[in-house]
Amino acid sequence: MATRVRVLIIDDNRVVRDALADLLASEPSIEVVGTSPLSNDSPLGAIESRRPEIALLRQCGSRTLELTHAITRRFSGLRVVILGLEETPEKVTEAIESGAIGYVPEDASIDEFRETLRLVARGETRLAPRIAATLAVRLAALASTRRATDQAKKVKLTPRETEILGLVAEGMTNKEIAAQLHVEEQTVKNHIHNILERLNLRRRNQAVQYAWEAGMLRKRA
Repeated sequence: MATRVRVLIIDDNRVVRDALADLLASEPSIEVVGTSPLSNDSPLGAIESRRPEIALLRQCGSRTLELTHAITRRFSGLRVVILGLEETPEKVTEAIESGAIGYVPEDASIDEFRETLRLVARGETRLAPRIAATLAVRLAALASTRRATDQAKKVKLTPRETEILGLVAEGMTNKEIAAQLHVEEQTVKNHIHNILERLNLRRRNQAVQYAWEAGMLRKRA
């Protein structure tokens, strides 16, 4: 007989906890090892003592994301599934970025709920095509930002170059920058040329975007 996956149910409503436990009792691949309210540190204590492999957490606003983050940070390898999540790209992205491995939409049927847990128990997940597309774009953007940050660590602009790049970010022309810094306009052009060369870019707007993503620039107070 295959080993059953251990599940802990987390919700403030005891009736809901008990109902979910009864619903999953007939699942041959799942073992409900306990339930816990959301209040205080109860879920973390329950996870510590029960050692589940999956935490089933019902959606309850920002507390859900905070708890998901706390659980996944403290218990490596524990899979969090959020129940009753609004299936929009924004909500799903927030949930996954907080550490959730899967979710059950708020309008899901009982069969869909069970199937989602079966998938997660097997180490899989299921996403609606539009959600998957949004996450792919988000992951690509994060990867791009990470690459820019890594590259920026290797590129050291001078204080003057950083200052000029900041003024470019404010929309100033070369002439306006030269007037503000009390230098020749050609000097500004030379600095910008050097910045583009060192960042391996062609246009000043690319340099500004790169600098923001890499954390080179800071908003003025």
